[in-house]
Amino acid sequence: RAGHLAAYMSGRHIMPRACFSFIALLLTIGSQGAAIADAGDPAGWSVQIDPRGRAFLNWVPKQDGPRVLVLGCLRDVQMFTTMSDAVGAGDEINPVKLTLSNGPARFEVDGTITRDRVTGRSSFTSDLYDVDAEQLHHAIEGKLLPVLEGPGDITMTMEPGTQSGGARTLRIPIAGKGSALRRFRDVCFK
Repeated sequence: RAGHLAAYMSGRHIMPRACFSFIALLLTIGSQGAAIADAGDPAGWSVQIDPRGRAFLNWVPKQDGPRVLVLGCLRDVQMFTTMSDAVGAGDEINPVKLTLSNGPARFEVDGTITRDRVTGRSSFTSDLYDVDAEQLHHAIEGKLLPVLEGPGDITMTMEPGTQSGGARTLRIPIAGKGSALRRFRDVCFK
């Protein structure tokens, strides 16, 4: 890619500047991992909601830190996504089971840990496609909300979570999730 861009920039290929700027913007946006923190992500629980009916519930350990947990409900395209940056740098593991638990409540998804070729950062991603309202209610809401609304901290486990095959486990505090969780639930499970 870099060679092609250098050729365009050197004038060996004719391309209007506006078109080049747009392509450069897309490459920049596309190279950012979905779970990578945004500047301004507050510490703890937060939610982003957009006009298309998409809601993302995030947990970040510190301001502008890595997004340890992202739960995304994309109602306009019938998709539910689970992402995490709490993986090793440069890891690539397939398949991976991510489990969120709180007491007896459990929510599990299968996904992959992949490394972005441009940034070199790795993240876990699981996308459930064609999730209709009934599946969203029974398969996701019925298992996920008891974990999120449970009385104790949430335990997140990825297995395998390391290149050597071991599990990666961490605790996510529930403190401060009330308002963000209510807003997420209102959009996602209405």
